[in-house]
Amino acid sequence: MSIEGSRLLKCSALPAGCVLLALVAACAREQAPAAAPAAAMQAESNAMPDSQESVSEEYLVLGNANRGAGEPMIAVDPTNPDNMIIVAMGNIQQLHGRPATRGSTGDYHLVPGSTINWLAVTNDGGISWEVSELPILSGTFTRCPDAFADVTADGVFIAGCEPRETHSSPDHFGMSAFMMSADKGKTWGPVVPMISDFALDRFAPGLAPVSGGFPPGSPDRVATHSPWDRPFTQIDDSTGVIYGTSGGGWTTSGAPPGERRSQAYITASTDGGKSFGNVYAWDSPEYPQSSRGISAAAGHGIVAVGYVAASAPSAACPCVVLGISRNQGESFDYRVLDQFIVTPPAPGERPSNGGFVNIAIDPSRTGRIALLKYEAAAYSVAISEDFGTTWGEFVPAGHTPEAVRFTKPAFEFSRDGVLGLIWRAVYDDDSYDIWAAVSLDGGQSFGASHRVSHARSPAFDKYRNAGLFGDDIQDLAMDNENLHLVWGDSRAGFQGVWYGRLTLRAD
Repeated sequence: MSIEGSRLLKCSALPAGCVLLALVAACAREQAPAAAPAAAMQAESNAMPDSQESVSEEYLVLGNANRGAGEPMIAVDPTNPDNMIIVAMGNIQQLHGRPATRGSTGDYHLVPGSTINWLAVTNDGGISWEVSELPILSGTFTRCPDAFADVTADGVFIAGCEPRETHSSPDHFGMSAFMMSADKGKTWGPVVPMISDFALDRFAPGLAPVSGGFPPGSPDRVATHSPWDRPFTQIDDSTGVIYGTSGGGWTTSGAPPGERRSQAYITASTDGGKSFGNVYAWDSPEYPQSSRGISAAAGHGIVAVGYVAASAPSAACPCVVLGISRNQGESFDYRVLDQFIVTPPAPGERPSNGGFVNIAIDPSRTGRIALLKYEAAAYSVAISEDFGTTWGEFVPAGHTPEAVRFTKPAFEFSRDGVLGLIWRAVYDDDSYDIWAAVSLDGGQSFGASHRVSHARSPAFDKYRNAGLFGDDIQDLAMDNENLHLVWGDSRAGFQGVWYGRLTLRAD
């Protein structure tokens, strides 16, 4: 039986009576019995050992020998999961005709067209994809790194990146921005700026974001992390508010004279993504950031952010802080998360994150927030049912035999309340593969960890490695039956983006 042209598998070969993260294919559609209750499915799944034999569909979807692809994100239409988009950061594989031997971000800053926003669209559930460049660049904006994607509850797609200049060296002014598609990815609306070097008047009073090179105005200034660096969106289905965040900003406020410190930013759209309001900081003078903004999530009228703070009232710091805002980021109520122990950094080093990796908010259950913790090549999850006031114990969530470390987790609730987790498992030789696990009971327990990629990828390709940058994240999205994954991979002889799909159904 042909499985969407990718591989062969007999339905009888699939194990019965378990939560199967398995191939989404004709056999699942033709022979699947009625789904078991979630609790029973989870209990059966917990009895399964971690699976090193891949049971997923996977294939290369973005990138080629000329232009790579990395840092992908995926969005699945909640009104019809046959409609999906994938975006990725598309760097020229060999800038100036030479393979990179080091991280080459600064070199790409100077070259128009060196980085584009790849866009792949399917309207038939992944049987076929239309691949193009998101038409977001115009005028002086000639590069667009750090792609991101999302979708509203009514199926409007969001795709964006960081339109930036190449001629304004060393400032490299730009912004985070997106476009929206109301017709399932066929056409795209106007460019909507979120956070921008060209609209610093939108930053709340008292903020002092570093815009352009640092030190500002110095003839020796160098390119820096901008206030729009590493953008994402978070959508609150209960209110329709679309949040835009940037985790990599810097500020001079609260830093020693002549220096800067980390400060992440947030802004909100209350008109369906047509425009954004004031820009606020994640932190406050009482809870100042010392790390990048690590994670943000929205739902049920709140937005939550997490980062490492240099200090906090009545707490030993550096420490992990959870901020909860009920006024679209204008102010936050902060709590120190003492589940994480942050080791003070050595001089000149960044602080650790104490194992704090991610937060997620369950759209299907008011008050439920999940924390993801990493420790000793394993993930665990703790749940709060009261917006972070109290927490349950951490439970095991992800494990990979023989891996020496995990990187690049993606962690989120589906709109139906399924909690998904994917990660890159790295081995002694720095090769890696992709793994996944899910919880069907709101994060109280997780089923077995399953290998998604069919073989290990080398750490990078020596000759076609997209400048040795642009591989910081990978992503997942879920519909009511399937877990969809995208990740950077070099098995094709170059850095590209691969797509994989597993089912959440009991077979």
